[in-house]
Order: sequence, then C-alpha cells, then structure tokens
Amino acid sequence: MINVYKIILLIILAVSFIGSVGEKEDKGLRNNMAALCIASMVSFIVSVIYL
Repeated sequence: MINVYKIILLIILAVSFIGSVGEKEDKGLRNNMAALCIASMVSFIVSVIYL
C-alpha cells in the first residue's frame, strides 16, 4: 500500500511539473501546478524517509 502511494505521488509530480513548465498563457494555473509539484515533492520525500 505504501508503494502504491509513492507511485501515485510520482505520477502527480510528473504531471504537475509538465503542467507548470508547459503552461504559457494562464499564470494562475501555472502557479497552482507549481504548488502541487512542490507539495508532492515534499510528500514523496517524507514518505521515503519515514515510511
């Protein structure tokens, strides 16, 4: 179950990174995707260290 959580976090990380880098027109969407990317990075690091 923990491995599935880590895989889902990696998928969210990849999609949000591509969305934040690729978005040129909507600044709000880019900021939201960047925040999601940062949150998933932190969550992934915490899950790797503590789980």
